[in-house]
Amino acid sequence: MDRTETIVVGAGPAGLLAAREIARRGIEVRIVEEHPVIGEPNHCAGLLSVEGLRRLGIDPSPDFVQHEITGGRIYSPSGASIEIAGSRTRAYAIDRAAFDRHLADAARGAGAEVETGRRIRGLLIRDGRVEGVRGGDAYAKVVVDAEGAAGSLAREAGLPPAAGLLAGVNVEVSGIDVEPHMVEVWLGDVLAPGLFAWVIPLGDGAARCGLACSSGDAFERLKRFLHRRFGSVRFSPPRRGLILTGGPIHRTYLDGLLVAGDAAGQTKPTTGGGVILGGLCAIEAGRTAAEGVEADDPSAGFLKRYQRAWREALGREFASMLAARRLVNRLSDERIDRLFDAFRREGLEEKLRGLVDAGDMDMQSGVILAALRDPGLLGVLVRGAGRLALAELRALFNP
Repeated sequence: MDRTETIVVGAGPAGLLAAREIARRGIEVRIVEEHPVIGEPNHCAGLLSVEGLRRLGIDPSPDFVQHEITGGRIYSPSGASIEIAGSRTRAYAIDRAAFDRHLADAARGAGAEVETGRRIRGLLIRDGRVEGVRGGDAYAKVVVDAEGAAGSLAREAGLPPAAGLLAGVNVEVSGIDVEPHMVEVWLGDVLAPGLFAWVIPLGDGAARCGLACSSGDAFERLKRFLHRRFGSVRFSPPRRGLILTGGPIHRTYLDGLLVAGDAAGQTKPTTGGGVILGGLCAIEAGRTAAEGVEADDPSAGFLKRYQRAWREALGREFASMLAARRLVNRLSDERIDRLFDAFRREGLEEKLRGLVDAGDMDMQSGVILAALRDPGLLGVLVRGAGRLALAELRALFNP
């Protein structure tokens, strides 16, 4: 029977970052990926913040950076817009497949073993403790489950699935007229129930366009959006994926097992983005896995320090973004339109731009709190969303 000190299931960003952290600490780690090529299939919108990459310890590289983004424009269901123009580069449009390969090179450079084309079919569990993986069976002191939103290993071990599962789809469009450094976000329950549609410019009249939704066929919805936005255009074959907006699962560790990234629901509920926050959690998982091996203690009692660490660092961020997502999901298209009208009518666009420009794309609790403390913005939100709808959000900052 094959043996190693740690196994990481899934070679997406979370798995690769966890493995990089484990290997840096001198612990044996094997990453197992079911697909034959790292980064494929690619179904990510591919927009990462400057601050987020810095937090993950990743330097932006021409190997994966396609374009710089300075701001965005948010559209209401009726097509009214609010511009959030920034004074600096806030994010990068990336080639996600190339980004994953960049992370794989970093993990290998730290000493990790990467095995592709191997499907893990389950966990080796004895007396309630995870001891390895099935599918080319291998034993390990600690297994890190980073298999993604559709993963089943954590459920097999008795942990709940992540909530807020949406169907997402991306295509690339060329020969179009878009603002070269401004992302577009299009809201509306008719358009994209549960999230929104997006346009991410790639330069030279090209853009990555996508949509995620809780009902209906995402690709059919996206085609209707593309026709509305650009008229008759050609686009690449669709890349489908799953997006999570329901927040982290309540427990992310068991005897011999840690769960990280999308498999743990560690994505931003406001946008579904999981690379940065999921990556930060995965680094904590890698650190804890290495410590468990060093202490020769892979018990749940030891590994629970992983959950304490990520909750201390990011718990309020997840909670505030989840409350904001639930609030937005309650709003009808008509109410969203009224909110946009009120922002413009009361001259609050500049104030909103200032808050977002000074804020953080990933750690969004600061922007949310600032909006709740501003009398003008709060008044509009109360009239548009109602006092009861805001109560859960405000309670987070008044424990």
